[in-house]
Amino acid sequence: MPSRLKQILLPVFRAMNLDTRRLDDSTSYVMTLHDDLRVEFSESPSDFLTVSCLLPISAERFDDPYTLGILLQTNVLGLEHPPILTGAIVEQKKVILWARQPFVMLDSTALQRLFERYIEQAQKMRDWLASPLQAPAKRTDSRLPR
Repeated sequence: MPSRLKQILLPVFRAMNLDTRRLDDSTSYVMTLHDDLRVEFSESPSDFLTVSCLLPISAERFDDPYTLGILLQTNVLGLEHPPILTGAIVEQKKVILWARQPFVMLDSTALQRLFERYIEQAQKMRDWLASPLQAPAKRTDSRLPR
């Protein structure tokens, strides 16, 4: 049976100039972008596309309540659907960025827009997490770049 996920993702694969003939049918794919951002596309749960990536975060930032507060705040800032959500995997001390949308709502345009929004947010968040932690008195901008 051909992979529904592969069919759904064809517009993204084509935009990234991937030769889809060489891709096996699967329920998940991992794409590494030119800036080493690894994004996973999976059919999870069935008939839903889940897009996710793990972002590194220093131990100092992970234990900083200000940083974690800003990360949680990003979950309420997005106005587009589907939302791109931020979470933490405590055991690994990593930040996870993810979005989920049912296949039936993913035409080519919707998928391309989700992919573009997701990559932009992931890159901005990764860069923000990599920036030096400021002293509490110098924290003037509480917003994660969007």
